[in-house]
Amino acid sequence: MTRSPENTKVFRAEKTTRNRDDFKVMVVGVMIGIIILLGVPIGNGLYDQTLAARPFVTATVEVVKTPDYENPMLLYDADAKQHVQATWIAIIRDANGSRLETRRGTGDYVVREDNPRLWTWEAFFDNESGGASPRVPEQPFMVCLRYTSRTVDSDTTDETPEVCSKIFYPELGEVQIIEESP
Repeated sequence: MTRSPENTKVFRAEKTTRNRDDFKVMVVGVMIGIIILLGVPIGNGLYDQTLAARPFVTATVEVVKTPDYENPMLLYDADAKQHVQATWIAIIRDANGSRLETRRGTGDYVVREDNPRLWTWEAFFDNESGGASPRVPEQPFMVCLRYTSRTVDSDTTDETPEVCSKIFYPELGEVQIIEESP
């Protein structure tokens, strides 16, 4: 059984001249390239808005007292799920949750494995504006953090819920854990 020439041409175009065929390939290639260049940013934006893990930045903070330093220090760790620029907001709250002081600053956060870092009181609250760090409260307090972040590649915004340390008691120089009875 022989096949007719019309049935064998599934993906083939009829040959014309070499220059005309090359021009067709170039036009199709340019169109595909333009589609890719326009599609990648749109795809990144859709991914960041719908599928990306949230929040973009997660953090932990703990107030500790060391024998080497007069003021309490802060054990801090922030991890990003993707490259973001963020405004950090550090809030000092009393034991009842009322705001005593607030500091904010900006930073770049990238995905990399890091360990928690111990910060001095002044260095932690330094927002590079030249202002003095807040004073250490004399009453029991906690330090809370939250972030407003924006992805670098697609400008998608995200807000991190507030995360607080345990209550620090300055007169004791330690965190006191109070267990509630059932």
